[in-house]
Amino acid sequence: RLEHEFAERFGHSWGIAHCNGTATMQTALMAAGVGIGDEVIVPAFTVFSTPAAALHCNAVPVIVDVDPDTWTISVDAIRNHLTPRTRAIIPVSICGLPADLDPIMELAKEHDLVVLEDNAQCVLGEYKGRVAGAIGHFSSFSFQSSKTVTCGDGGILICSDETLALAARKAATVSF
Repeated sequence: RLEHEFAERFGHSWGIAHCNGTATMQTALMAAGVGIGDEVIVPAFTVFSTPAAALHCNAVPVIVDVDPDTWTISVDAIRNHLTPRTRAIIPVSICGLPADLDPIMELAKEHDLVVLEDNAQCVLGEYKGRVAGAIGHFSSFSFQSSKTVTCGDGGILICSDETLALAARKAATVSF
C-alpha cells in the first residue's frame, strides 16, 4: 500500500520500497541499463551516496558545478559535460529546492538520457507549479533519520514507465 500511495501522490504509477535512498538510486541506474564505462552526471554539492550509486553500476560519476544561487546542479555545467558515454543525470534537490528540471528534461530528451530526481530533501516541494519528484523518469526518496519524512531508514523509488519499474524491481531483488 505504501508503494502504491506514495507513487500516486507524486503522479507516478509505480513505487518500489528499498532499504535506503542509496539503493533506490542504484536500482534506478541499473534499470536504465547504466553499466561499465557509462557516465552519470551528478552535482558537486551532494552526499557521497549520489556518485556512489553510479560507482555501484561500474559507471563513472561526472561531478559538475552547481548554480551558486540555488546550490542545485547547473544546467550549463550539465550541457558542458555531456559526452557520447553519458547515460543519466541525477539532479539533487537541496534544502527543499529542486533543480531547474525543465531544461534538464529537454537535454535528456535530446540526448536520450535518463533523469533520476534525488528528492531526499524535497518531499512535496514544488517546481513551477508541479510537485518535485513527478518530473524525471525516476524519483528517489530517502527515509533516513535526518530527512523530512523518516522512519529511521529506508527509501522508495517511483516512476511511471512500466518497463523501467519492472527492471527496477528486478534489480532491487537481485542486487541487495
